[in-house]
Amino acid sequence: MREQPIGEAVEDDEWPASDVMWPPEKEIEVSEAHASLAKAVAGSRGVRFFTAFIIDIPSDTYLGDVQMAIDEAAGEACGILLTKHVTGRDAATGAPVLTEEATRPFKFRCNEGVAKAMSVFCGKLKMAGIFP
Repeated sequence: MREQPIGEAVEDDEWPASDVMWPPEKEIEVSEAHASLAKAVAGSRGVRFFTAFIIDIPSDTYLGDVQMAIDEAAGEACGILLTKHVTGRDAATGAPVLTEEATRPFKFRCNEGVAKAMSVFCGKLKMAGIFP
Protein backbone atom coordinates (compact mmCIF):
# COMPACT_ATOMS: atom_id res chain seq x y z
CA MET A 1 0.00 0.00 0.00
CA ARG A 2 0.97 3.61 -0.43
CA GLU A 3 -0.49 6.69 1.15
CA GLN A 4 -2.34 9.34 -0.86
CA PRO A 5 -1.32 12.96 -0.30
CA ILE A 6 -4.57 13.61 1.55
CA GLY A 7 -3.75 10.94 4.10
CA GLU A 8 -6.15 8.19 3.00
CA ALA A 9 -4.48 4.82 2.56
CA VAL A 10 -5.41 3.05 -0.68
CA GLU A 11 -4.31 -0.05 -2.53
CA ASP A 12 -1.62 0.46 -5.20
CA ASP A 13 -3.99 -0.25 -8.07
CA GLU A 14 -6.82 2.02 -6.89
CA TRP A 15 -5.47 5.45 -7.89
CA PRO A 16 -2.66 6.42 -10.23
CA ALA A 17 0.40 8.10 -8.75
CA SER A 18 0.15 11.87 -8.69
CA ASP A 19 2.60 14.74 -8.66
CA VAL A 20 0.16 17.00 -6.83
CA MET A 21 -1.23 17.03 -3.33
CA TRP A 22 -3.86 18.91 -1.40
CA PRO A 23 -4.84 19.16 2.24
CA PRO A 24 -8.20 17.71 3.20
CA GLU A 25 -10.83 19.48 1.16
CA LYS A 26 -13.37 21.58 3.03
CA GLU A 27 -17.04 21.90 2.28
CA ILE A 28 -18.25 25.36 1.27
CA GLU A 29 -21.63 26.96 0.71
CA VAL A 30 -22.88 27.54 -2.84
CA SER A 31 -22.53 31.27 -2.18
CA GLU A 32 -18.76 30.75 -1.71
CA ALA A 33 -18.38 28.83 -4.99
CA HIS A 34 -17.18 30.54 -8.15
CA ALA A 35 -20.13 31.76 -10.24
CA SER A 36 -19.18 29.60 -13.25
CA LEU A 37 -19.14 26.45 -11.12
CA ALA A 38 -22.51 27.23 -9.52
CA LYS A 39 -23.98 27.95 -12.96
CA ALA A 40 -22.60 24.69 -14.41
CA VAL A 41 -24.52 22.61 -11.86
CA ALA A 42 -27.59 24.83 -11.52
CA GLY A 43 -30.77 22.78 -11.39
CA SER A 44 -29.10 19.73 -9.84
CA ARG A 45 -30.41 18.70 -6.44
CA GLY A 46 -28.27 17.71 -3.50
CA VAL A 47 -25.03 19.15 -4.89
CA ARG A 48 -22.31 19.77 -2.32
CA PHE A 49 -19.40 22.16 -2.94
CA PHE A 50 -15.79 21.69 -1.81
CA THR A 51 -12.50 23.54 -2.09
CA ALA A 52 -8.81 22.79 -1.55
CA PHE A 53 -5.53 24.31 -2.66
CA ILE A 54 -3.24 22.26 -4.88
CA ILE A 55 0.55 21.97 -4.53
CA ASP A 56 3.00 20.56 -7.09
CA ILE A 57 5.01 17.98 -5.10
CA PRO A 58 8.35 18.07 -7.02
CA SER A 59 8.68 21.86 -6.89
CA ASP A 60 6.59 22.50 -3.74
CA THR A 61 4.76 25.20 -5.71
CA TYR A 62 1.22 26.44 -5.12
CA LEU A 63 -0.79 25.75 -8.30
CA GLY A 64 -4.16 27.25 -7.37
CA ASP A 65 -7.43 26.41 -5.70
CA VAL A 66 -9.74 23.67 -6.92
CA GLN A 67 -13.46 23.98 -6.35
CA MET A 68 -15.61 20.90 -6.85
CA ALA A 69 -19.35 20.40 -7.06
CA ILE A 70 -20.33 16.82 -6.23
CA ASP A 71 -23.73 15.35 -7.05
CA GLU A 72 -23.52 12.00 -5.26
CA ALA A 73 -27.01 10.90 -6.31
CA ALA A 74 -26.21 11.39 -10.01
CA GLY A 75 -22.62 10.16 -9.66
CA GLU A 76 -21.23 13.33 -11.22
CA ALA A 77 -18.61 15.89 -10.34
CA CYS A 78 -17.72 19.26 -11.79
CA GLY A 79 -14.55 21.16 -11.06
CA ILE A 80 -12.70 24.39 -11.77
CA LEU A 81 -9.19 25.61 -11.02
CA LEU A 82 -8.82 29.15 -9.69
CA THR A 83 -5.47 30.91 -10.08
CA LYS A 84 -4.35 34.42 -9.14
CA HIS A 85 -1.92 36.54 -11.11
CA VAL A 86 -0.29 39.89 -10.43
CA THR A 87 -1.67 42.21 -13.10
CA GLY A 88 -0.38 45.55 -11.88
CA ARG A 89 0.29 47.76 -8.91
CA ASP A 90 -2.02 50.03 -6.98
CA ALA A 91 -0.96 53.60 -7.80
CA ALA A 92 -1.64 54.89 -4.29
CA THR A 93 -0.16 52.10 -2.19
CA GLY A 94 2.17 50.25 -4.55
CA ALA A 95 0.54 46.99 -3.48
CA PRO A 96 0.22 44.34 -6.17
CA VAL A 97 -3.17 44.02 -7.87
CA LEU A 98 -4.24 40.38 -8.14
CA THR A 99 -6.63 39.10 -10.79
CA GLU A 100 -8.38 35.75 -10.36
CA GLU A 101 -8.80 33.46 -13.35
CA ALA A 102 -10.89 30.29 -13.51
CA THR A 103 -10.73 27.40 -15.92
CA ARG A 104 -13.99 26.47 -17.57
CA PRO A 105 -16.05 24.05 -15.47
CA PHE A 106 -15.28 20.44 -16.31
CA LYS A 107 -17.95 17.78 -15.66
CA PHE A 108 -17.18 14.09 -15.35
CA ARG A 109 -18.61 10.87 -13.94
CA CYS A 110 -17.47 10.10 -10.43
CA ASN A 111 -19.33 8.27 -7.71
CA GLU A 112 -16.38 7.46 -5.46
CA GLY A 113 -16.35 10.52 -3.21
CA VAL A 114 -14.72 13.91 -3.05
CA ALA A 115 -11.09 12.77 -2.75
CA LYS A 116 -11.40 10.60 -5.86
CA ALA A 117 -13.11 13.47 -7.75
CA MET A 118 -10.23 15.79 -6.79
CA SER A 119 -7.70 13.22 -7.98
CA VAL A 120 -9.49 12.68 -11.31
CA PHE A 121 -9.86 16.42 -11.87
CA CYS A 122 -6.16 17.04 -11.18
CA GLY A 123 -5.33 14.29 -13.68
CA LYS A 124 -7.52 16.01 -16.28
CA LEU A 125 -5.74 19.32 -15.63
CA LYS A 126 -2.38 17.62 -16.11
CA MET A 127 -3.52 15.98 -19.36
CA ALA A 128 -4.69 19.39 -20.59
CA GLY A 129 -1.24 20.86 -19.87
CA ILE A 130 -2.52 23.16 -17.13
CA PHE A 131 -0.38 21.44 -14.49
CA PRO A 132 3.33 20.72 -14.97
